[in-house]
Amino acid sequence: MDKKSLIVCIIGLGLFIVLIIWRNANQNDLKKHGVIVEAQIIRVNLGGRTSGGFQCLITYKGENKELPSPSSLVGGTFHFIGKTFPAMYLPGKDILEILITPRDFEKFNIPFPDSLNWVMPYVLRQ
Repeated sequence: MDKKSLIVCIIGLGLFIVLIIWRNANQNDLKKHGVIVEAQIIRVNLGGRTSGGFQCLITYKGENKELPSPSSLVGGTFHFIGKTFPAMYLPGKDILEILITPRDFEKFNIPFPDSLNWVMPYVLRQ
């Protein structure tokens, strides 16, 4: 491997590490300072940074916001359009994580509600 290829690999690895650290910091902030809101799924995001997630509409302190949210659902995501779920929202950073699966709720130490058992066929190995 020549020097140029080695430098490109090191820079790529460095960016990957920074991305992981940034994601973990945001997750910790969401766990510590997040608030529960209602999020209505308005569309499925396909491709790009939010691949496999949803675009959601929330209202926080009287202001409507449209934000992306990741999702761990396996399939049938189009069945969720128009439905409302609880979500963790981090004001100031506009980070949203919709709570649909048992793992989503567990991450925030919130019990999974029986009313959401209907989502289980769409859940990826919870």
